[in-house]
Amino acid sequence: MRNNKLYIQPNFYSFLEELAANNTRNWFKSHKNDFETQVFLPFKALTETVIFLMQKIDPEINIAFNQAAFRIYRDIRFSPDKTPYKLWMGAVVSRNGRKNTTMPEVYFQFGPGENFIAAGLYKPDKNALYRIRQKIAENPVLFEQITNAESLINFFPDGIQGERNKRLPVKTWQQTAQKYPFILNKQFYAVNFYSRKKILQTANLAEFIVSHYKAMESFNNWLMTSHA
Repeated sequence: MRNNKLYIQPNFYSFLEELAANNTRNWFKSHKNDFETQVFLPFKALTETVIFLMQKIDPEINIAFNQAAFRIYRDIRFSPDKTPYKLWMGAVVSRNGRKNTTMPEVYFQFGPGENFIAAGLYKPDKNALYRIRQKIAENPVLFEQITNAESLINFFPDGIQGERNKRLPVKTWQQTAQKYPFILNKQFYAVNFYSRKKILQTANLAEFIVSHYKAMESFNNWLMTSHA
């Protein structure tokens, strides 16, 4: 199994810091080879190993790197910030990669600004959200137990997070929300932030990332059954 020396190194961060100070197409073009060798290829190797490890857990994960990873190019069409490049690299590993809206996932993002690993379901679509809320309503006590599992809290001390609606379309759900407010959630994810030092010194970063997904095993299984 690969170790972290083949993944993210200090020059991964130093390149992105230089990019932050020179976020123009001309600068990036003249440093494209540095981007490839210091940032893109190490992150690609990391992501492909995460995909490989995740396939051992869920054989239905059948995605390539470009389906999981976000490109460094920013969409500036509707943004007041016209800098063309992101200052981080991130990827979603799930059955549907970064376009996932239904199944449990693991997300990791590394850059000079912040480094974090998340798991759960960040962007459930309308149908998935309906099924999740219906399943919570059927047994809110079970959901509460799953989301307070020791393994989950050990990796994610803040537990399950996400934006919430104030009102719900089903009257009985609104009643459930009085005691179990998780049913108001529009997102169901957990996240932990790490220092750059932690990312650089982790002996096997790919396994460390996947361990966050494994810590959510009970929640992941629950989420899969809500989708079935």
